Amino acid sequence: MPRERKSPSFDLRKYISRYDPTSETRIERLLFLARSGKCDPKLAYRLLEDQLKQAGNVIRYAQVFGQGSAAAAGDAMDVDSSVAQEEFLPSKHGFQFDEEFAQSASLEAHEKLEALEANLRSSRSALAKDAIVTASTQLARHLIATGQSSDAMQHLIMAASSCSSQWQLQELFLLRAEVGLNTRNYQRVKDLYDPSVDNKNFTSSSFLAKLNAARGVAYLAEGQINEAAKSFMAVTNDMGNNFNQVLSEDDLAMYSGITALLALDRSEIEAMATVEKNGPSNLKSSAVAAFGERLEAIPALKKAIQAYVSADYGECLNLVNGLRGSWNDDIYLAPQAENLWKKVRGKCLVQYFEPYSSVSLHSVMESFAFQSLDEVEDVVADLIKKKGIEGARIDGVKKTLNGLSVDQLERKRRRVLMRRLGRMGDGLLDEVEGMLLRMSCVQKGIIVGQSRGRSGKSRTRRRDWGDAMSKDAYDIYGNDSSDEDGIGEMITEAEEDELMDTGDL
Repeated sequence: MPRERKSPSFDLRKYISRYDPTSETRIERLLFLARSGKCDPKLAYRLLEDQLKQAGNVIRYAQVFGQGSAAAAGDAMDVDSSVAQEEFLPSKHGFQFDEEFAQSASLEAHEKLEALEANLRSSRSALAKDAIVTASTQLARHLIATGQSSDAMQHLIMAASSCSSQWQLQELFLLRAEVGLNTRNYQRVKDLYDPSVDNKNFTSSSFLAKLNAARGVAYLAEGQINEAAKSFMAVTNDMGNNFNQVLSEDDLAMYSGITALLALDRSEIEAMATVEKNGPSNLKSSAVAAFGERLEAIPALKKAIQAYVSADYGECLNLVNGLRGSWNDDIYLAPQAENLWKKVRGKCLVQYFEPYSSVSLHSVMESFAFQSLDEVEDVVADLIKKKGIEGARIDGVKKTLNGLSVDQLERKRRRVLMRRLGRMGDGLLDEVEGMLLRMSCVQKGIIVGQSRGRSGKSRTRRRDWGDAMSKDAYDIYGNDSSDEDGIGEMITEAEEDELMDTGDL
């Protein structure tokens, strides 16, 4: 794919100012933007160099500006390292590895590490729990700041057993969430908190808001949109922008809006609008009201959701399409931007088809701004294959999508069910007959050898289960409909699998 050129309207300084100036997420975002060509690489590397030198983060400094930075760029962008060397290597933009800084910062970081470890050993010797937690936290923060997040996680986990107060445990949990996201260990982040289980240590609304935001990011990074939406929807306004070492307020608005649009149905979104209008009455409705307020930061996204609720699907897609450029600037949305767009379009198409038994593909092309009828057919066929649209077929001659009513679809499923029951009956009878025949042979002392002249295929029943059993089904259920609605037509095995899962029987 051709790489996007930097946008002249993209204000890197304004964008990156949303994040904690010492955070790992700021480093990752600057690297992503510089290596993807979505901003001025020289400015991005300059900001990054300043941050790493101020923190004394020699490990990350060497990864970015050292000799291995070309290969690291290739890994990050999923491109060949030789291409990465030409396009993304900092030396191309005038940056050279500062050996003097690396040596002095390494020595300073090592001395501080030894002092913090000595303090932790002393606290453990004195069996002072509060001192152990404080020392462990200080050591973990130093390790995070110097690019050793994996080691920091181990200290944070061990310190939890020494916590004597709620706020200590909460601080450790938030640090573990931050480190888990930094190291892409998303399962650790998700396991920190189970919303379905009450926990007396998790009573602070601000803490819960931050933890749910972190869990939402973890789910989003793994493409679990429904779970991400649930977590983001539980974030109240108590968090504010006080968790910008993980995500900014604008990130939260975009993530929660997109995931809600994909995960929630129209009735749920309408209910949310009612809460927003009338005001919150409890913690859950407070989170819903906060969701509505967050969307004010991204008017186009709020209008897109409103258009979806109003069944104006074409307008909804136009607005979402306008936001896709900003998705490509985000480290979590960019890898799945195209997939998210297809999901939004697919959901709008499913809702568009739902009230009708037949829809012209020409009208779909006009309403959804497709480039051609072939593109419409491909998208609709994919939705049918993935069971987004059930019981429908494309008429390639008339260029229409024809669907079955609920009753017709149910009758078709019954017919398939009875056909499968018939096949099971045939197999059972064959097995019983074979078992009786073998028992009889054993009793008579007859040994039957394998026949060379037969193909070895088992006998099949003569009865036409497809017609007879389906007729019986209609009689049983009192359905006297004819085949004029297309229910009596031949059903292939592939269509059977579409109509019913193999686990039904």
